[in-house]
This record gives sequence, C-alpha cells and structure tokens, in this order.
Amino acid sequence: MPMDNRGQIRVLEAFFATAIIFGSLVLTVPAYVTFQSTDDNGTLYSLGLNVLTELNREGELGQLITQSNWAGLSSRLSLLLPVGVSYNVTIYNENLEAVNSSPISDGSLEGKSVISVQYLLVERTHLNFYIVRLQLAYIK
Repeated sequence: MPMDNRGQIRVLEAFFATAIIFGSLVLTVPAYVTFQSTDDNGTLYSLGLNVLTELNREGELGQLITQSNWAGLSSRLSLLLPVGVSYNVTIYNENLEAVNSSPISDGSLEGKSVISVQYLLVERTHLNFYIVRLQLAYIK
C-alpha cells in the first residue's frame, strides 16, 4: 500500500509561504525621519523642493490648484512626505493674494523650527501664475 505524500507537501508549502510573508513583515522597517544632524534645515528644504517638483512633473499641481482641489493636494502631500514631517501650504496668485480658501495643512507648526520653500508655477492649460509656499517642520 503506497503512501500518498501530496497532503504533506501542501502543508509544507503553506508553512513556507506563511514564513516568507511573516519574515518580510518583520524585517521591513518603517521609514521614519531621524533627527541626527544640525543640517536638518537643508534636508527639509531639499525634501520640500523635491516633493513640489514631483507633484508638478505632469502638471498635476497646477491642475489641483486650478480646480481648487485642496483635499486632493493635501492627500498627495501626505503621501509624498515622510512620517515625522508636518506641512502647511499657502498658494498665492500673481497679485500675491492667497488663492486657497481653506488651510492645506496636517497639523500645527507653532513652536517648531519651520523651513519655507517657495515654488514658482505656471499652470499649463490656462497659463495662470502661482507661487506655492510650502512650510515644513519636524514633529518631535
């Protein structure tokens, strides 16, 4: 009477698959911002400029501003900025009047060391000129 090992192989396969998934979850560490050097201001400035450039790569930033989609802009900033960095965005038109009617922020920046990044933007379809001021600070 031959033994059928197919059931045992399936159990081993399931065990190894579970071990691989669990191992990948345990070994993956979240990307938290560390507070190491005094050059945090340069790091924040570079980070803010890179985020705004990435948002404007396909003209998405200008479209969000033209459509007054402040919630969409806020959600994209929250996705692009690392955990531990708080932001506040104010958008000005060519007359230096604030365009955003509601605050675009993920928390208060009071009492923190704030870095301000200004980004000049020309929206591609209507050729509107905007100044985007992104303020960043580490959450401690």
